[in-house]
Amino acid sequence: MKKFSILLMALLTIATISCDDNDEELFIDGPESQLAFTSTAASSYLLTFDTRANTAERFVWSTVDFATPIAVNYEIQASADPANFDNAVVLTSTNENSAAVTVERLNEVALTLGLTPFSQEAVAVRVVGTTADVTMEPMVSDVLNLSVTPYTTESPKLWIPGNYASASGYGADWDPADEQTPFLEAADFGSTEYEGFVFMNVASPMFKFTPEMDWDEAYGDAGTGLLSTSGGDLSVPGPGYYYITVNLDPNGDGDFSDAMWEASERVWGIIGAATLPSNPSEWNDELDMTYDETTKLWTVELDMQAGEFKFRAQDWGGTTELSLQDAATNTLILGGGDNMSVAAAGRYRAELDLSTPRQYTYQLISI
Repeated sequence: MKKFSILLMALLTIATISCDDNDEELFIDGPESQLAFTSTAASSYLLTFDTRANTAERFVWSTVDFATPIAVNYEIQASADPANFDNAVVLTSTNENSAAVTVERLNEVALTLGLTPFSQEAVAVRVVGTTADVTMEPMVSDVLNLSVTPYTTESPKLWIPGNYASASGYGADWDPADEQTPFLEAADFGSTEYEGFVFMNVASPMFKFTPEMDWDEAYGDAGTGLLSTSGGDLSVPGPGYYYITVNLDPNGDGDFSDAMWEASERVWGIIGAATLPSNPSEWNDELDMTYDETTKLWTVELDMQAGEFKFRAQDWGGTTELSLQDAATNTLILGGGDNMSVAAAGRYRAELDLSTPRQYTYQLISI
């Protein structure tokens, strides 16, 4: 019994000491020094895809000292407004007094904050330190202001403002900022080759190409098939549904002085053995479809039999033929390739959507 009492007292003593130790960890005296950057910002940060793995900046700040040694977690926060970090984005975090941020990470944060790709704008950064003591106010450093030019890996676009827009279902005339203004899209990031389909429902369509949704830069007519930023309005012969291509750098030398464009009218139809009940020509000629400027769809209702079909615009091959790209998503590609198919005979409504460049789709709806 005496041994048991001694053991119980020892356990209570250990528990008391443990509680005291925990209390010391939870309640910490304030810092004896201030949190502040010791590194300075560069004059500017031109971010590029090719240098994405490089270090954009190594941020260094003074270590915060406490009378009682304690771990501090530091966050580097970024904001588009140096006076407001309410919606800050965390660049990185560490327990050290410095952190390196890559070009790719700084670019991601800049785009998240709403900076415009390829335009120099401001990003404000600060360091916020916290400890395990939830009652302690976060320690906040001074603010560094960075001049950042971010990049994007999205396929570039060319908008097509002109006098045709309002009459063709696209919003305001001559307004590249209008969300409904149609655009061309390049094949992929870094490409200068653009394509797209545009409906122009006026007697004398006039337009230009703009790399952004503004008039800061615009490509106009520099002679037959050529483009220039000092050129006049471009035009096509008359109303119609046009397939338009642009190559801003045909020689690939980075000099856009040889930029060129082309437009050709397209009237789409459906063709193939599956169309036989409504189209006696089968694979020899297409059954014309009708374009609707409100839905921006080409449509036709027809009787079909089990078999294969395609969409065609008066000729085979190249950009006058649409082939199956992915049966699961009903996506199409321009040029020769796999046929589409219908399994059961019946009455169908065929819908062809070419309104989004390089994301062409179709639907076959039983009616």
